[in-house]
Parts: sequence; C-alpha cells; structure tokens
Amino acid sequence: MAAALVTGATAGLIDIEKALFIAWLAVLATLSWHDLRTRLIPTAIVNPATLVGCAALAGTAWRSGTPLRLGVAAATAAVAYGGFAALHALNPAGLGYGDVRLSGLLGLFLGWLDPGAMAAAALVGGAGAAATALAVSVRRRNLGATLPFGPFLAVGGAAVALLHAEAPLGFG
Repeated sequence: MAAALVTGATAGLIDIEKALFIAWLAVLATLSWHDLRTRLIPTAIVNPATLVGCAALAGTAWRSGTPLRLGVAAATAAVAYGGFAALHALNPAGLGYGDVRLSGLLGLFLGWLDPGAMAAAALVGGAGAAATALAVSVRRRNLGATLPFGPFLAVGGAAVALLHAEAPLGFG
C-alpha cells in the first residue's frame, strides 16, 4: 500500500486520494483471494492496511482542511466493526473474526465517502452471498455448504465505492 502511495504521489500522475483508493482496492482483492483459498482473512494484511489507511486519510483530511470527514470515517469504521463483532459473537461459526476486521477497513474508506455507503456495501455483500449460497445449495443439494463472506463484503464495498458520487475513482 505504501509503495503505491509513494509511486503515485511522486509521479504526479494521480492525487493522493486516488492513490489511496487504488491501494485499498488492491488490498481488498488480495484479502478476497486469500479468503477464497484458505477461508481466512490474514490479520497481517488487514490490520496494517487499516492503520496505514487511517494515517493516510488523516493526512488527506489535514491537507484538505476537512478533519470532520476523518471523524466520520473513523466513526463509521468503529460502528461497522462493532456491528460485525456483535454478529460474530452471536454466531462465530457463521462469521469469522477476519470478516469483523475487514468491516473496519471497509468502514474507514466507505465512511470517508459517506457513512451510508458502509450499510449499502454490507447489504450488497450480504445479498450476493445469500444468492450464491442459495445457488450452491440447490446445485449440490447440500444445505450445510458454507462460503467465505469476505470476498462478498469486499466486492460490495468496491462496487459501492466505485459507484459513489464522492469517490475519487468513481463512476457515479
């Protein structure tokens, strides 16, 4: 993530906010790939990405004179993390703690855009996971089949971010 930020900033080709969101999307892709392969979201990736993202967004907020935006992003991350932690506590077998950590990373960047974006991402990710689980269970006739939730959550977050009007990379 840091290499992408330095490269983008020094090349002068893209601004720091775009570089941040490009790096965030790359981290989401990496975490999704890992979760699909191993059914685990590595703490060694998601925690540093969240810390670096928070520091970089703090710098961006300071530079642009929008400290309230950082506060909203941090609050969104905390609410997302708390909500997913509660869901994990209710059903640890159904939602892993890596998904809880991922929700914090998603909440930070989506909260930077708009606090409602995190709710939309969770809804999109949940709907995608539910539709896929239904298709898998019908095809395999196995109601006990499970899926990793992280990739669905990441795709939901990326889709909402790319379609959001305030996103630096957005199509909205």
